Amino acid sequence: MKHIFLLVLLVMAAPRLLPAQTKVVSGTVKDQNGVLPGAAVTEKGLPTNGSIVDGDGRFHLTLKGAGHTIEVKLVGYTKQEIDVAGKATVDVVLQPSNQGLDEVVVVGFNQAKRITNTGAVSAITGAEIRNVPTANVQNALMGKLPGFVSMQRSGQPGKDASDFFIRGVSSLNSDGNKPLIIVDDIEYTYDQLQQINVNEIESISILKDASTTAIYGIKGANGVLVVTTRRGKMGQPQVNARIEGGQQSPVKTPKFLDAYNTAVLVNEAYKNDGLAPKFTGEDLELFKNGKDPYGHPNIDWYNTVFKKHSYQTNSNIDISGGTPAVKYFISGGFLTQNGLVRDFSDPRNEVNTNYFFRRYNFRSNLDMQATKTLNLRLDLTTRFADINQPHSANVVSEVYNFEKIHPYSAPIMNPNGSYAFAADTKDELPTINARLANGGYTRSKRTDFNALFGGTQQLDMLTKGLSLTARVAYAGIEQYSRNLFRGADPPSYHYNPEDGSYTLDPRGFYRLQPYAVTGSTDLYSRNVNTQVFANYARSFGDNNFNGLLLYNLQSTTSMADIPSNFRGWSFKAGYNYKEKYLLDFNGAYNGSDRFQAARRNGFFPAVGAGWAISKEKFFSDLNSVVSLLKLRGSYGVVGSDVTAGNHYLFRQEYLNGPGYSFGESDAGQGTIYEGDLGSMYVTWEKARKADAGLDMNLFNDHLSVTVDYFHDVRYDQLVKKGSIPNIIGVGYSPTNVARTKNEGFDGQINYRTNIRRWNINTSLVFQHFHNEVLFKDEAQPAYPWLRETGHPIDQPFGYHWIGYYTPEDIAKIQSNAHDAPATPLSEYPIQAGDLKYQDVNGDGVIDNNDRRAIGKPNLASTVLGLTLGGGYKGFSINLLFQGAFGYSFAVVGTGIETFQSQFQPIHQQRWTPETAANAQFPRLTSNPTTINSASTYMSDFWLIDARYLRLKTVDMGYQLPSTLLPKGVNNARLYLSAYNLFTWTNYKKYQQDPEVASNTAGDAYFNQRVVNVGVQIGLK
Repeated sequence: MKHIFLLVLLVMAAPRLLPAQTKVVSGTVKDQNGVLPGAAVTEKGLPTNGSIVDGDGRFHLTLKGAGHTIEVKLVGYTKQEIDVAGKATVDVVLQPSNQGLDEVVVVGFNQAKRITNTGAVSAITGAEIRNVPTANVQNALMGKLPGFVSMQRSGQPGKDASDFFIRGVSSLNSDGNKPLIIVDDIEYTYDQLQQINVNEIESISILKDASTTAIYGIKGANGVLVVTTRRGKMGQPQVNARIEGGQQSPVKTPKFLDAYNTAVLVNEAYKNDGLAPKFTGEDLELFKNGKDPYGHPNIDWYNTVFKKHSYQTNSNIDISGGTPAVKYFISGGFLTQNGLVRDFSDPRNEVNTNYFFRRYNFRSNLDMQATKTLNLRLDLTTRFADINQPHSANVVSEVYNFEKIHPYSAPIMNPNGSYAFAADTKDELPTINARLANGGYTRSKRTDFNALFGGTQQLDMLTKGLSLTARVAYAGIEQYSRNLFRGADPPSYHYNPEDGSYTLDPRGFYRLQPYAVTGSTDLYSRNVNTQVFANYARSFGDNNFNGLLLYNLQSTTSMADIPSNFRGWSFKAGYNYKEKYLLDFNGAYNGSDRFQAARRNGFFPAVGAGWAISKEKFFSDLNSVVSLLKLRGSYGVVGSDVTAGNHYLFRQEYLNGPGYSFGESDAGQGTIYEGDLGSMYVTWEKARKADAGLDMNLFNDHLSVTVDYFHDVRYDQLVKKGSIPNIIGVGYSPTNVARTKNEGFDGQINYRTNIRRWNINTSLVFQHFHNEVLFKDEAQPAYPWLRETGHPIDQPFGYHWIGYYTPEDIAKIQSNAHDAPATPLSEYPIQAGDLKYQDVNGDGVIDNNDRRAIGKPNLASTVLGLTLGGGYKGFSINLLFQGAFGYSFAVVGTGIETFQSQFQPIHQQRWTPETAANAQFPRLTSNPTTINSASTYMSDFWLIDARYLRLKTVDMGYQLPSTLLPKGVNNARLYLSAYNLFTWTNYKKYQQDPEVASNTAGDAYFNQRVVNVGVQIGLK
């Protein structure tokens, strides 16, 4: 009976016990770019029961416990927990992450784990920006990396890369604020970075403090942007193809007034200036009703010249894989961006006068195991680029320019099909469409070639953990221009509808001139870089040591110039005890040949220290809540040799001057004149950088926080002394005299979690900086408010607007009343409705002595980025909202001023006696240099404190389940992405993009909004 009872219990328990013992789960592990070999799949609660994802991205796991949850982990990605109850197969899609304790970031010539890093580093994976539909990697980083600030000044195809800075600006030399760019440990220029295909990028780091940049010595003062490219991994060949196409349209579309409303305002301006009206009532009526389209045309030149949309395409294919002997990553790509200009050309001409950009990329990264202890590396990269634009024409400027064309100047074409010209303008040029159709193009062709060969020899036979690496890198750039153009404007005629006659334009050409072709070499440079360094990393119990000693030699030749040479030594030494107490020493002794030999080289040391409080025993009870709590700090000195002036600042310059005639035969003779005086005492700029940081992970690493405070002082800055009077009659070299400071904070808060099959990730990036000029050796100003010292770098100066002159003001001015407001000394008398400025020095005259600091510099001092993302099964969505605050800009000339710019809606809100209380614009005048001119009298009426918020990027995708994929395909993803999708601003005065360069006409090619669709396919 006893045995029968046990048998019954066993039979009843079997259905519950057997599945737990024999449940087998298989599946694939991927990210949005393909399969992820090497990921670890374990059973939750039984960490010893696990499987490693194979080269095809597949895994098989037999569950042994009573649960039904698996955990999937891979360095660089957020851990996922998957409920596999009732499922035999699953597809797992991992999301990139940089918040785990074991995550590594790339620093100078090495890598560092997040838990042991003492420096200020921000990092992002290439996968996080790979789907941003922009041609330039720097355009995708604003709002994603704390400490990175950029402004995109143009949207022209091929020339739309953002200017960018790390933690703002510190130098009074504009080029002296550009960060150092390092790609695979080799220095790149801004132009070279612009050419990189994002598909090739593995990760991007920015190094912000002295602890991380001192190793670059004389080049580290402005921070360093470090890019690593993708490399092959062990496994079967993996082929990934990506094809996408997008529609581009301007972020801001300007609106100009039609012929009737323009003519009304022109008449008003003429009346204000005491002139007879230009147009009669009959003219105005004909402009309004459109019954005389040739005698009284009404042309919207913006919409005539520009399309609403253009297109771009991007295609990439890469293959990667490897064996123990050779690992490889090979990639090719093609990108094309078309312009917004309509096609006006005769099809028989076959001349493309539109804007466009074409780029072809090829990269091959090979890693070879030559012997058991010797690794070899060979990287080859080639990029070809074509940039096309209309010959000698800024088309946006042409459309804005009221002096060249009016909406009533001429029809698009005459009745007989001939071209018209703007007969009512000073230059009487053919219409824009006529010149675009026949003006030809300027096309630049650029080739970049990079090669790197290196090897690493393990020296464990000498001492364990020691290795020696040697590299030689070559970078060559060639850029040529081809100009195809006609020697004269096309024939054009003025049509008179009253008698049907045609009058030839003043140039008198009856026939098209033939095309001419010229060419030039724009850029020809060679860069050779040699590096030899020893690495050491070893642990002795709980004591961990690492070190690096590097020799670096670089020679750069541009065109026919003398080569620029850089050489020096760099070192690192690091120690940590149980990853708890952290100490790093970094430094460099290097220099460049810009300076005299005795002042060429400098020593740039830095120290970083950290304390991982969460590793302490007294903190162990909180480890379930706080897995990382680390304090760190750094201090050091770094340098910069970038400044304007002669290449060799210590040498006297003698330059070729203009010719003169000498002798009876009137023979021309050349001249030589004395250039800038050299100085034997100039040397590099220096920056003292201090940084204090906090790293914290909470709630099983779901929440991570990084915050840094920084304080930098840039001293010995190379500027030209303002105290030297011009009476000396010769130029002089910059001198090490100026000093500035820059301080602020930046950081990032990440939150990632999984709720069943939902994956949620959010990130808040924030940064704020404030700089100040401490000393710049200014000429003694007449008044203290004219001094630039004490203000931010590039602080704008101008007049303070206090309203409009009223009729009562004019009466007092004309009667010389004692309380009459101040006026400028101008040939144009002040009228009611003119802009009125504060008489700061109280002398009754508005002049340069009344200028003062107004507004803010043109670079945002506060930047926020909020990423909202999530995924469910194969679906994913990521949104980036990016905002910029604390900056100012003004538009001048053809961008806003009447009779220079086309009339805009803001001009209808001008001052009149009836609208005086609510006027948004001064009275209208045809005189270009009155007090109402932004070009002549810059003021805070024109300079606005701006801010904006963009929906910067959108990425929505769907990863097809493996069960739906045909044989031979291991990954397929459909996605929709967008760039600059929506923009909200706080200003209405201007019709330009919020990233416009200040004190310009705002007539750069419009920044673009892109909506993009694509498909990515992975093949086994």
